[in-house]
Amino acid sequence: MHDQIVEAVEPYPGRWTHHVIIAEEADLTDVLDTWLQEAYRFSETRGRQQSSKI
Repeated sequence: MHDQIVEAVEPYPGRWTHHVIIAEEADLTDVLDTWLQEAYRFSETRGRQQSSKI
């Protein structure tokens, strides 16, 4: 696990939530930016799949 992640939980099977503490500007790293971009892309894709089933 990366040192910026303070906790990882699996609220649903196969779905993970990672907790990161951002206390100062230096905590906003390129790695964190990449994770946020990936999470956003995933949520956009997941949202379109679910809404197309309605």
